[in-house]
Amino acid sequence: MSPLRLILAVALCVVPAQVSFAQAFPTKPITLVVPYAAGGNVDVTARVLQAAIGDALGQPIVIENRPGGAGLVAGDYVARAAPDGHTLFVGSNGPVILGPLTMAKPAYQWEEVFAPVSSLAVATNLLLVRPSLPVASVKELVNYAKAREDGRKRPDAYPDTLTLATSSTASITHFLAELLKLKAGISWTEVHYRGNTPAISDLIAGHVDIGFQQLVDAAQHLQSGKLRALAVPGAARVPVLPGVPTMAEAGYPDVEGVTFNGIFAPKATPRPVIERLSTVIRTALTNKTAIDQLAAMGSQARGSTPEEFAQFLQSETKKWGELVKTANIRSSE
Repeated sequence: MSPLRLILAVALCVVPAQVSFAQAFPTKPITLVVPYAAGGNVDVTARVLQAAIGDALGQPIVIENRPGGAGLVAGDYVARAAPDGHTLFVGSNGPVILGPLTMAKPAYQWEEVFAPVSSLAVATNLLLVRPSLPVASVKELVNYAKAREDGRKRPDAYPDTLTLATSSTASITHFLAELLKLKAGISWTEVHYRGNTPAISDLIAGHVDIGFQQLVDAAQHLQSGKLRALAVPGAARVPVLPGVPTMAEAGYPDVEGVTFNGIFAPKATPRPVIERLSTVIRTALTNKTAIDQLAAMGSQARGSTPEEFAQFLQSETKKWGELVKTANIRSSE
């Protein structure tokens, strides 16, 4: 048999085998690996869909929390898992795109180790300030920051520069802050935390001045007056905060970004398995109960085909990769 005919014969055998495997899939419980501790946005999103996905596939869905390494510990674990669709990664901005972009030697790049399955949801972010900060708009914040910079020669009037709270170096909230700093031509002292909760707590206590945070983490504090929102770095205003303008309305249209999460499989997972998983997830995201549960925590259900999700990820990688170079953002993780 000629080499060409041998290759063709092997290929013809592989395709039916993949289809057969997909028809039998899943053959055991499916594990969704979450890169953060239980209770956060990514974890809750996975649990909202847990039952619906399991019922549709006829197998239990197990949530496994593997925090550490800015989320890359969990990502690397799934990347090395058997590519059979039974171990999946619930990834978000940090461990999928931003962490690898900012690390000198990342464990992976998403394009090389993951097969995107479907996006799950996008969450709203906000530009927040401590209540005692004497600014009521983005314009006033920028003017205040510039006044402090000019006033460094007058330490009696301006003893400190502004301080910015970030949940972690490789987070979307940190990148949004870098965008604002770049576009507005201002500066501040960055204070990095390990998670949203301690960053929010110090913002409320007045230990730091400003920060970008997710609506789900800030909502109760906005209602109580412990925090003040200046703008939404998104395409539209938030229904629960109709008086808060978008960053575009505030004069900075380029300062925009969402917190996304989605499902990823190991790269070599058979295409029919990817497609079946994507179809089931997208159907689960049309359930009104799931939509309402996600909306209650400031997220919008958003399913996608593998192709649509890959295009979104490529666009986000290009956008934030350019910022990493311009702002020279580096992670110590």
